[in-house]
Amino acid sequence: MAAAENSSGKYRIMIFAGVIIISLVFGMVLGGATWIMQDTPSISEYGGGTQASKIFSEDGELLNSFFVENRVYVELEEIPRELKQAIIAIEDQNFYDHRGIDIMGIARALLSNIREGRIAEGGSTITQQLARSALLTHDRTIYRKLQEMYLALQFERLYTKSEILEMYLNEIFLGHNSYGVQAASNMYFGRDVSELNLQESAMLAGLPRAPNYYSPLNNKKAATHRRNVVLNRMAELDFISENEARSARQEDLSVVENEQEEEIDEFAGHFVKHVRRRLLNMFGAEMVYGGGLRVKTTLDSELQTQAESSLETALEDNLLPTVERETLASQKQPQYSLTTIDPDTGQIKAMIGGRGDDSFNRSTQATRQPGSAFKPFVYGAALEEGYSPGDTVYDIPRPSPKPDSTYQIWPVNFEHEYHGIVSLRHALAQSLNVAAVNLIDEIGVRDVTDFSERMGITTFAEQDYYDDHYSLALGGLTRGITPLQMTSAYSVFANEGIWVEPYVIEEVRDREGNLIYEANPSRRAVLSEAENYLALDMLKSVVEEGTGWRADIEGEVAGKTGTTNDFTDAWFVGMTPDLATGIWIGEDSPRRMTYPQIGRLGSAHATMVWERYKSKIIEETDMEFSENSFSRPEEIVSTEIDPATGKLPSENPPVTVEEIFIEDNLPQEESSFSGQTEEIRLDSDSGLLATTRCPEERIETAHYLLSDGTLLGPRTKNFGQNNAPEGYEPIRGTYQAQDKMPVIDIDSETGMPEDFVEDSPVFASVPKTACTDHGGFVLDEPELRTAGQQEGIQPEEDQEVPADIGMEPNGEGVAAAETEEETADDERDWTIEELLENLNNEDDVEEEDLEDETVTQEELAEEEASEDDEEERDERIDRILEMLQSDEENGESEQEEKPDDESEEE
Repeated sequence: MAAAENSSGKYRIMIFAGVIIISLVFGMVLGGATWIMQDTPSISEYGGGTQASKIFSEDGELLNSFFVENRVYVELEEIPRELKQAIIAIEDQNFYDHRGIDIMGIARALLSNIREGRIAEGGSTITQQLARSALLTHDRTIYRKLQEMYLALQFERLYTKSEILEMYLNEIFLGHNSYGVQAASNMYFGRDVSELNLQESAMLAGLPRAPNYYSPLNNKKAATHRRNVVLNRMAELDFISENEARSARQEDLSVVENEQEEEIDEFAGHFVKHVRRRLLNMFGAEMVYGGGLRVKTTLDSELQTQAESSLETALEDNLLPTVERETLASQKQPQYSLTTIDPDTGQIKAMIGGRGDDSFNRSTQATRQPGSAFKPFVYGAALEEGYSPGDTVYDIPRPSPKPDSTYQIWPVNFEHEYHGIVSLRHALAQSLNVAAVNLIDEIGVRDVTDFSERMGITTFAEQDYYDDHYSLALGGLTRGITPLQMTSAYSVFANEGIWVEPYVIEEVRDREGNLIYEANPSRRAVLSEAENYLALDMLKSVVEEGTGWRADIEGEVAGKTGTTNDFTDAWFVGMTPDLATGIWIGEDSPRRMTYPQIGRLGSAHATMVWERYKSKIIEETDMEFSENSFSRPEEIVSTEIDPATGKLPSENPPVTVEEIFIEDNLPQEESSFSGQTEEIRLDSDSGLLATTRCPEERIETAHYLLSDGTLLGPRTKNFGQNNAPEGYEPIRGTYQAQDKMPVIDIDSETGMPEDFVEDSPVFASVPKTACTDHGGFVLDEPELRTAGQQEGIQPEEDQEVPADIGMEPNGEGVAAAETEEETADDERDWTIEELLENLNNEDDVEEEDLEDETVTQEELAEEEASEDDEEERDERIDRILEMLQSDEENGESEQEEKPDDESEEE
């Protein structure tokens, strides 16, 4: 009895201990399960995996992809049936039978691994692999395996088999940073996954086990073997026939050498990087690199191709040189940028931000000095204030405004050439520096900066607003301007005075195709349509007859050149009715662009690059620029004006030009500069009256007003200092008065006007004396009808023009005869002996000049010319002798008046 009781007590203890143990185990399992569930990521956090964002051109060409994991999502219906069967055959043959965990598969894998003595087969189902790829790490631990199994159960509970298979095929890693079958298909075969055949599908299906090892790009033999294993397995499961498997195994495994990826990285590289910066600012890095965005940009791939080809050709033809600078980020110099914008929309159609492999975008990030390319903003501001292209401005040396300057005159024109009175149109076309400074002095610096800001320039510094910052007219900015801003500002002129914010992203859609961003660029009116057309027409003159002549291609073109005074930056911004394109050339570390291959590089080279680019577009595309033209507003009218004053011509003007105006701003006053003109021959070196002895190459024809003797162009006068003050640069230059324009009386050393009347310079009169360098008779004697001149153009009324313009035969000046007939009578009164003596004296002078000189080729030529002069003189002597003898025989004391042509001949 006692033994039974003892036995019963032991059983109770054992049962109690068992319950305790079972409870502890159950608690541990329950606690472990709870811990696993709490520590395992929620399946709700899975959004289908990260996807690469795709960047497309305007015409749908893929430009590049942004990703951490290169993944492009594709729906199950677009994946070939052979690929789905291949994946199931090799990875999870019981996929449609289990609920996320395949116990039989695990056991089979365990036995296989024991038999092989290594891990030869995995026991994870497709669902488990999806859970691991989507939400877990790839650590090989029991704990991670338990998490994987738990998540697999959750996936099976929430999703259908088709949804799980679709997610898996888009999630798995398949080598070379390719995630999902679509990215892998593009990587290995260069085409969409829907286009794959059986053997290509089998190759992709064999990659998940060891993607890098079985990659055909790394190990083609191993990839081929693995493909064949997959094909055999498919045949065993009756997914395909044995004949189909055999035929597929015999095919060569052909893959692309990643050519597409390399091409994408190289094409429009700076444009794509600019797009990426914009996207990161808009959506953040996580969305850009993993959100699967579909981005449509403004890039025209055909224009971009022509742009890149044009610059490459310029380098090959040595239009642009190449030097190596070791200390710079990009060793190849000089650098360049090209930016093309649609003026009407603001779309950036093409962009090149430099050459080399650096990421610095010179189109958007480099602020460079614009030089004369800034001048259109000065003239645009003037037009806005009521100026017209025919209004005049002085282009003549002016004193330097800075007392501590080393220059006595500032600014200076290119090649130190000055033009006197010029129209705004001519001043812009010829890029005259002094005229631009005088204009900004008239309208005010602040008006120019305000106007430029409305044109889209945002890089002004405080110093650029100072009232005396006249160098702004020449592009002297404290910071500079980016090529993108410059091109955008010029686009206003091509868009009827409307500025449109430039942009590169047209629209953005999310991974589901929903529109989440659409471009809506800012717009504002800067100039009225009529004011803008005046500016545009002036910029057309730059190309048609000015510094931009190299850009004169088929169709209407407007634009402006620009070169900084030290040749560190070269520009040309040109516009057609369709596009505005800015070209900039310069070294990253600014320095004078002088190279052994081509010499000095300037705006001419930028203009030639622009011309090549536009010519390629016309040749290679369907764009017909010749059929397009800039729209001319109805209120723009043409009328004749006096170019010397910009006013309406009065009766009998020396010259008129046709100019355009806004109808409400036509000139109302008549010009006071008028009158009949007369030709006169002058010696080009001395500027005095030419004589019969002046060399033919030094004789030039000039004009003057008969009313007062005001000298008219064209006239050229050199000026320069013999001894410049200490510490100053010597003044030198050439004054070139334009045709039929009044010649300003300038100082022969400084080039500045001699005198002023009411802030207007005094104009030169016809010479009063003859050239004394050679002797001889005066060829033409000026005829003056009055001594007064009108205010502002002609000399003061009390200014008298001396009449001592005649010449004695010996070359010394005396008072002029009143008429040509009287002069002829005086010549006939000379005795034959006096005439011969005078001519012999002239011969003596020439012989003295030739004594003790070494004879050169030039002197021989001069001697031959001198012999011709002697023959001409002998003939003249014979005619005079015959005339005098005839007079003596007839006993006449006076001659009858001869016809004008005979007097001129004599």
